[in-house]
Amino acid sequence: MEKTLLLLLDSMIYYDRQILKGIKAKADELDSRLDIHLECPSNLDFILSRQWDYIIADYDKPENRQIVNTLNSKTVVITNHQESGLPNAFSVVQLDNAGLANTALQAFAKRNIENVSYFANQRDFVTPWSSERASAFAKTAQLSGLNYIENAESALKERKFPLGIYCSSDRSACRMASLCKSMKLKVPEQVSIIGTDCDDTERMLSAIPLSSVELNPLELGKLCFETLDKLIRYKRTVRVEFSSYKLIHAQTTLEDNSVDPIVVKAESFIRNHFHINMKIKQVTDHCRVSRKTLDTRFLIAHRMTAHQYLTHLRLERAKHLLLTTNEKLESIAKQCGYPGQSYLSQVFLKQFGLAPVRYRIEKGQGIKKETEAG
Repeated sequence: MEKTLLLLLDSMIYYDRQILKGIKAKADELDSRLDIHLECPSNLDFILSRQWDYIIADYDKPENRQIVNTLNSKTVVITNHQESGLPNAFSVVQLDNAGLANTALQAFAKRNIENVSYFANQRDFVTPWSSERASAFAKTAQLSGLNYIENAESALKERKFPLGIYCSSDRSACRMASLCKSMKLKVPEQVSIIGTDCDDTERMLSAIPLSSVELNPLELGKLCFETLDKLIRYKRTVRVEFSSYKLIHAQTTLEDNSVDPIVVKAESFIRNHFHINMKIKQVTDHCRVSRKTLDTRFLIAHRMTAHQYLTHLRLERAKHLLLTTNEKLESIAKQCGYPGQSYLSQVFLKQFGLAPVRYRIEKGQGIKKETEAG
């Protein structure tokens, strides 16, 4: 009998429709024989009357959350922010908000804009994904030696120019562009604005055509089905981050031709695959460049080699899992692309001077102590 896959996504929303297209494209590519059903929570009686082998669901919608928590199915959930309370039985695809924020910040830095700020409209401000973008943007700005200004509107009034403002969404960027226009400020000469989503409708309605960090929901959908495929084949849960690092320039930023397309392509591949035991050879094959060329480009862009960049991402993910979950070290190692806890411990100790378990005990707030050796 064919195995069934339930998709809990809203086909009325453009973003979800693109995710659905990505899921179908990857399913066809992998020659999946699953019987795929798209349903909405309003069909609750029908959903609960069936036995579903697998589910892919938008976990940020409370009604979907209730359904997947009720059904006893192998599940992949999609979330737009990091959640520490997700059931361990779920595989997770979560949005890398730090990557989005850092893409905008790099664009400002390359234009020698030293004053930067973050702006979210009232609707976005209260969301966890906006908080993650704001926190990552502020932290990276300060580490990079830039002047981070907490209140974007105050920075405009105090004329802290040139000023770069990263916005939580394209809707927030529209609001900021309108504000700059009403204050008769020059965009992008005095104020550069970058939104998030690359939403064609919002960008079209903006007072000034918006530059934006593109989210690619089609690729997100493909990653969701890849994650389900790994769950089925390896019979263990998988947690991955989805990253998108393409900045679409319009009239709210000065065009910057110094952005290295090879580095951008490599960063995206590494961020979307570092959780598996990938090698840099796979990155060079994906980018169609030599190892020497790739490392040279990374040294210019990040002052580290591609391998060091990969290690940095893996260890940051390991630190997050150590502090926000009670998962065993072996499981964390495999979620970060390492073959086992011994290898993770060796790399972690070399980088930070203490073992992963010791890090969890010293840094963890209320995380249950783990008894396994690090």
